[in-house]
Amino acid sequence: MAGILLLLALPMLVGGMLMPAISVTKMILFADTYSIFDAVFTFWHAGKYGLFALVFFFSLVFPAAKNLIALWAWIFATDDHDVTQRVLAVFAAVSRWSMLDVFIVALTVLVIEGSLLTSTDIHLGILLFALSVILSTIALHRIAHTGARRSRRLG
Repeated sequence: MAGILLLLALPMLVGGMLMPAISVTKMILFADTYSIFDAVFTFWHAGKYGLFALVFFFSLVFPAAKNLIALWAWIFATDDHDVTQRVLAVFAAVSRWSMLDVFIVALTVLVIEGSLLTSTDIHLGILLFALSVILSTIALHRIAHTGARRSRRLG
């Protein structure tokens, strides 16, 4: 089951990062649509390097690493069980931070909606991204739980 969730989560993650996630319309005439990937690099181009680094890590690097580590653990769980369990424990503990950027998008939408003459729309990208994060978190916890049960039986 965990493997199926991971195999579903990975293409959703890529789609969520690259597909339009949010549109900002100003004074009914000017609209900009951003994917999560575009939004991250907008911070870089604006010279906001600290914000870029933070959002880059939590929006792009961490979710991708979590999916890849979970897939690695699912496929190779029996090769080096102690290392696998330690890596899974770390990722399971910090996986709750995966939704940080979805929360940031939600706050951004609330702030923009509160400004006069500006509106926002959420697109499929943010939904795919959130669903990917949820599926991979469930899969990671299932893999870690299964590995912990296995190590108790073997130990």
